[in-house]
Formats: sequence, structure tokens, C-alpha cells
Amino acid sequence: MAGIRVAGVAYDYYPDEVRLLRLSQAAADAGLEMDIICLRKPGEAPHEVLHGVSIYRTPISRGFGLPLAVTALGWLWFMLVAGVYLAWLMPRRRYHVVVGHNMPDFLIFSALVPKLFGARALLDVQDLSPELLTAKGGGGARSVLRWAAELQERLSVWFADLVLTVGWPFERKLVERGTPAEKLRIIINSADPKMFPGAKPFSPDDALRPVTPPHDASAPFIIMYWGTLAERNGMATAIRALALARREAPALRLDIMGRGEEMPRLQALAEAIGVSDAVRFFDAVPPNRVLDFIIRGDAGVIPYRADGFADLLLPTKAYELAWLGRPIIASDTPAIRSMFRPESAMLCRPDDPEDFARAFVELYRQPEKRRAMVAHAAEDYEPYRWENEAQRYASLLSWLASTPRAELQGKPEMA
Repeated sequence: MAGIRVAGVAYDYYPDEVRLLRLSQAAADAGLEMDIICLRKPGEAPHEVLHGVSIYRTPISRGFGLPLAVTALGWLWFMLVAGVYLAWLMPRRRYHVVVGHNMPDFLIFSALVPKLFGARALLDVQDLSPELLTAKGGGGARSVLRWAAELQERLSVWFADLVLTVGWPFERKLVERGTPAEKLRIIINSADPKMFPGAKPFSPDDALRPVTPPHDASAPFIIMYWGTLAERNGMATAIRALALARREAPALRLDIMGRGEEMPRLQALAEAIGVSDAVRFFDAVPPNRVLDFIIRGDAGVIPYRADGFADLLLPTKAYELAWLGRPIIASDTPAIRSMFRPESAMLCRPDDPEDFARAFVELYRQPEKRRAMVAHAAEDYEPYRWENEAQRYASLLSWLASTPRAELQGKPEMA
């Protein structure tokens, strides 16, 4: 794979965005020359090389919780700036592949100049724009947002030589909206061992060591969540569930780490319903420091809402919990069911605090159930280990770079 040059474009920060980091590092580790064009936070260097990935940070940052119109203008401006960066780099780097990491999908158009000179354009769809924007929009704006999102998705898919996505629920939706099935590939967002230095993964055959840490009855039983804090992630349900569950299990505690527009509302909710002493909030940390947060917890909660978007998500944290041997409490969604059996996770009705409270108490009281659940989850996760997904991604980039454009929609052997 030596000599293949790849550029990634993302309206996000590097190395903060987990999928961007994992895919880029997988390419670099396989010997590909990997560049990233991304946003820049105050104090970050405009250019640096990190673990073999060359990072070009544009003089653009982003906010959270901004009006959608403001965010859309930011997307457009970044697409143009990233296109200028790629045009400037192309004579020297001669990219074989440019990867546009959504959102938005139309970032892939920043690859116009490289594509004119023969580069392949790969669109990475880790969020379904129509479902996400419809969930974010309100009232009469929903239909307009849906139409605009589907239009830019269709145009972006048309421009791309190949489309990558994160799982079967997303693949199904894309095909329903007209993406040719032969143009699609899947790379699962599984747990990258490099993000957890020193951690020993749980194996289905590892029956001798404790699956979860022995619980001290005098210590709190910690249920944890880390990641984006937006309404669709359902953390308000988890906080209300904690208030109900603590009536039967006062030792329960909820630890929340992340960033997003929902943080102030969640803090206010915990205060209003009287559990501020049992809900702890932590600022987001780089992906390679998340392990310090996870190993202190007893179980993970993923209370996603059934809003047409979140119920299609296969969250990375579910794979990380399975890999590290922590029980999973999650909304009962089609995406979660496609990955984990009922005996592998506590599945609860979305937006139902009472059902989540029942699961909190049941797991707290039944250590043997916790042990059995993580053993089953590890079995479910085994075929999707990141080592396999990373190799598939690097092979896909190599195949994409070396295959004539007319033959691109034939399935490569690695798929």
C-alpha cells in the first residue's frame, strides 16, 4: 500500500472526532500517506503530524447549539476553504483518494479539483442527514429540511465514486433513497484498542477473571455515559430514571461526560428533580483518555430517543462497553437489536424513565446477570473487532486508488 496518498476532509476537530481518528489512523498504520483537513481550535497548530497523519487545520472553528442556518453557512464556508486547501496541496501530494466525512454530505464537493486530476472521491456517511436534520427541525420547517437534506445527499452520492457507511440500518435507508447498493460499503464503528492503552479486553473464553469489578456495597454503583450531549441522545430520560431508581437503590450514581448544547439543561434537570448530588458531569476529553472514565464505571447507558434518527444509530460506545466488559443498558431500537441479542444488553423502551429505572435496579442487584450479559455481548461483538474493520478500510482505500473509475462499483474481494 506504500505510495498511496489519501486526504480526509471533516468539519470537526482532529484528533477529537472518534471515527475520523480511527479511520485515518488505520490508513496511516497500513502504510498509506494520510492527510487531514479539518477545523482548528484556539491554540492548535495550523499544521502538525500526529502518529503518521499529517493534519492541516483551517482557520475555522465551530460552535454547538447554533441555529441550523448558521451551522449550514459554516458548512458551506468550510467546504470552500477545504477545496482551496486541496487544490493547493494537489500539485505536491497528487492524492489518489479524497474522503469526505459527513456531516454535511456535500463536503465531498471539496474534492472537485483532485477528482478532475484523477483522484477518487469516497463519501463517508456516519450520520444520515435527512433523519438527523428532521429530528433537529421543528414545526413546518421539517418538510423543507427533509427535502433539502435529501437533495444534498443525492447530489453528494452522485458525485462520489463510492459511499461508506457505519452499519446496516444506514445502508438500508440509503438504498431506499436511491443509492445503488453496489456503490455502498460498511465499516463498523467498533472499539479501537489503541484508544485504550493498557486495557485488557474481555474475551468470551476468558471465564476466570471478573467480568466487572467487584462492587463494594459502601461505594456508589456508577452508571455512565460519554459522548455527544444533544436531545436525541436521551440523557434527560437517564436522569429521570436515576431519580426513580434511587428510591430502591440509593447507591446508584450517574456519571456523564461529553459536550453539546444539552449540557446546561441536563444540569438544571438534575437540580430540579433533586438528584444533583448523584449526577456528576465531566468535560469531554480526547479519545485516548476515555478509558480513565470508563474503568471507574459499573455499567453504561445509551438511552437514545426514537426520533427517526437516533433509533438507527449503532453507537461506538456500545462496542467499547462490550470490548471492556461492562454491561450495556440501551434503548430498544432496530439498530441496537441488529447488533446485540436480548441476553447481551438490557433493552428498554425509548423515552421511558420507569423502564430504564427498572434496568438500573436490576443490574445493581444481580451481579451474576451482569456477568452473563457481558459474556454474551463479547460474543456478539467478536466478528466486528476493530482490527478487522481497520484492515478492511485500508484495503478498500488501496482498491479504490488502483481501480479504473469504470470498474469501481464492482465489489472488491475484501468486501
